Amino acid sequence: MIRQSGTTAFVRATIFFVLVMTLLAPIAVAQSANDGYDPNANGTVEVLVVQGDGKTLVGGSFTSIAGQTRNRIARLNADGSLDPGFAATDLDGGVSAIAVQADGRIVIGGGFTQVGLSTRNRIARLHADGSLDASFNPNVNSDVFALAVQLDGKVVLGGSFTELAGQTRNRIARLNAEGNLDATFNPNANGAVGALAVQTDGKLLLGGGFTTLAGQTRNRIARLNADGSLDSAFAPNANDLVLGLAVQPDGKLVLGGNFTTLDGQPRNFIARLNADGSLDTTINPNANNTIQKLALQPDGKLLVGGQFSTLGGQPRSRIARLNANGSLDAAFNPNANTTVRALAVQSDGKLLLGGFFTTIAGQSRNRIARLNSDGSLDATFNPDAGGGVRALALQPDGKLLLGGSFTTLAGQPRSRIARLNLDGSLDTAFNPSADGFFSALAVQPDGKLLLGGTFTTLAGQSRNRIARLNADGSLDATFNPNASGQVGALALQPDGKLVLGGQFTALAGLPRNRIARLNADGSLDAAFNPNANDEVVALAVQTDGKVLLGGFFTTLAGQPRSGIARLNADGSLDATFSPNANGPVLALAVQPDGKLVLGGQFTMLAGQLRNRIARVNADGSADATFDPNANGDVYVLAVQPDGKVLLGGFFTTLSGQPRNRIARLNADGSLDLSFNPDANGWVSALALQPDGKLLLGGDFTALAGQARNRIARLSTPQAALQSLDLSGSAVTWARSGAGPELALPPVLLFSVLGDVYTPVATMQGISGGWRYTGFAPPLNQTFYLRTRAQISSGIYNGSGGLIESTRQFFVATLPDNVFANGFE
Repeated sequence: MIRQSGTTAFVRATIFFVLVMTLLAPIAVAQSANDGYDPNANGTVEVLVVQGDGKTLVGGSFTSIAGQTRNRIARLNADGSLDPGFAATDLDGGVSAIAVQADGRIVIGGGFTQVGLSTRNRIARLHADGSLDASFNPNVNSDVFALAVQLDGKVVLGGSFTELAGQTRNRIARLNAEGNLDATFNPNANGAVGALAVQTDGKLLLGGGFTTLAGQTRNRIARLNADGSLDSAFAPNANDLVLGLAVQPDGKLVLGGNFTTLDGQPRNFIARLNADGSLDTTINPNANNTIQKLALQPDGKLLVGGQFSTLGGQPRSRIARLNANGSLDAAFNPNANTTVRALAVQSDGKLLLGGFFTTIAGQSRNRIARLNSDGSLDATFNPDAGGGVRALALQPDGKLLLGGSFTTLAGQPRSRIARLNLDGSLDTAFNPSADGFFSALAVQPDGKLLLGGTFTTLAGQSRNRIARLNADGSLDATFNPNASGQVGALALQPDGKLVLGGQFTALAGLPRNRIARLNADGSLDAAFNPNANDEVVALAVQTDGKVLLGGFFTTLAGQPRSGIARLNADGSLDATFSPNANGPVLALAVQPDGKLVLGGQFTMLAGQLRNRIARVNADGSADATFDPNANGDVYVLAVQPDGKVLLGGFFTTLSGQPRNRIARLNADGSLDLSFNPDANGWVSALALQPDGKLLLGGDFTALAGQARNRIARLSTPQAALQSLDLSGSAVTWARSGAGPELALPPVLLFSVLGDVYTPVATMQGISGGWRYTGFAPPLNQTFYLRTRAQISSGIYNGSGGLIESTRQFFVATLPDNVFANGFE
């Protein structure tokens, strides 16, 4: 550490900003530290550099980060986890500056004298994997505070040193790209150089504590020509330390530091210069304490970090943002509890911060944090599953059933199955407890719950892979079909019968190979025996009663059927339908127009190239207009009423664009560019709520940049619209926008008092919803109408939930005089 006038502490670690302006669209950023990005450093973070691959180099005084020992330097993956591919190189002193060369090698500067077992005095170079570059050893006699790589690959150093590579170099020097001293460059500063920035024309800006440079008076700010000579036209004159520099695209220069005047004019800790070095009198943000770091966003806004507590006359604790015109960005106020010393902008617009702080935006974050740019995650829902979530099913009351391999949920013991209240809290009254995982869940209209998986005991009783719970979570003693192998998919028919798919070869004591059907009472349907030669993982029931199957099978009912098939309502094979996939079909979703969306591991379907996702017409032919092209497995699908299709799985690109394990397609199959939650582990379960929010399950631990362990909920800007109306004898349930598309046509129910409902009829599909036209309403009394429908969810779409809409009506004796009030 150096001091000026014996009292002013120069702040170690200034990162250079080389601003290469590309054709980036403006990015709207709304700050949030509840981002899931929480590497948790145990000491100060001084410098952050985002690599081209999205990984972040971190330097400082820490000795552990992300729960692992890392002495003063580390690299983080985009999700904030530690990059194990970057060597755990021990340094004996702090890292204040990092610069990445064009060849990927990493130059570091600071106060260290040892890198691993090798002597390296204050400067060193690492290979891209973090190992030491033995060929690079310039040897500096005092601290290096700043580094900048010029366009020609040469490396400029600023600091408190007076000697480099055995030669006199006062506080500033330049190395050739290979690491030897550039003998032609010797500006000779009389005080520390702590900030560097390279202009697009190759000129070099310097900030620090110096008052002379190249034998000329230059007070704390100067500019060098590309050859190292002093730019005589640039002499702004700050009265105290300049610690941060940022070059705008228009050539103007923003300065931060300890100064309170610039060119004789009051400028408290921050100012802007015109390209010629004169003071820009049009702005004066006016901070009340030191500004140490500046970073420009692609949209021209400026991030400001330091020790201040007010900026632009408004409270701003250590971090703030200025608009391009210098005014305070009123919408940005993350509020760090102590100094911010490092800033970096990611390519996706998210903002990285380092420093001394331990909280930011009201969240615990130890010395490093990221501010989220999209705000799309529902921060109120974070149940935190202690294991994989495979099955999701919504109850009509909004409660959510979860099945999987987890043993804890929301911090409480829950063995593979649990239920959450609408607000995401644990339903403490529901705790059946199983000895194996769950693959499928289904909610019956009477509220009972069907379960499939690998378990052999449930709620303390013997139940082999298939069971039923009462609505309160107690075991249904009357239901025990006894499957010989895993039950992985469940599909309820409108008549109450249950179709099962899985790995079993016997059910209820009789041979049934991977596909079977149970009567409503749980007895085996003797007339249904299609006989698949390999696992059935996905099921869907069409409106005409036909049953779609996806899986690993290659024959069904004795006929060739590869990965996908359709059965008639009686269980016989539909001979007209044979799309023939060259790999397993793992997920099925039926659209209202009868088309079928398929996901899985295939690369060909219906004779066409289709990578892991496809759509077929009702007759099984390929939809030529739909080809999103996923690079990894698709495990689950969900269709919205507006025709958009959500998909989850193990892919990382879709339609040629990065999409990590979760994505949304427009109705025509093109990628929805507005939706990119970015899960860091596979997504195996999806369920759309009636309000349009999306529930996700899987093995991820972060989603949309926030910590979410295997279960999460996303909010959506799209409205989920529905209305239940009565006109004459016609009942219409209009549905549009976000929310879940129905797996089967809804049932219309009627009640006088709103307690007991009786079925009226199955509704028919119309444009924008569903309708029943034969209803005879009671006159001159209140009554209730309810629509109830199944939705598919869970891994391989093997689970099913129920949604309802209820409304109260009053019909007077006058024709079509309907008064409605109520609740949807």
